[in-house]
Amino acid sequence: MPFDTIKNWIKYKDDWESICTRCGKCCYTRSFDSNNQLIIHYDSPCKYLDTQTNLCTIYDERFKKCNYCGKVTLFTALYNPTLPSDCAYVQIFRLQKKSKERY
Repeated sequence: MPFDTIKNWIKYKDDWESICTRCGKCCYTRSFDSNNQLIIHYDSPCKYLDTQTNLCTIYDERFKKCNYCGKVTLFTALYNPTLPSDCAYVQIFRLQKKSKERY
């Protein structure tokens, strides 16, 4: 794990949930197409998601009441392919593929 990732984690660890931008994308059913691209099924939200506000209606009890809800951890942010690339956790922590320049 690169040093920058550890520095960022230390910076945010005490206020981890402040990273979330409340887009709600992690609260929809997701799958992958034949090209291994993530598809978010906006017609299939979690039953606890208020789709008008993108907020969870049982937020404080979500891990107890919803079998599909998973905590976003540093490991999840780094490696879970079902988090979209524009997720704030992914943007901050995941190593982005760098294109190689040709001269």
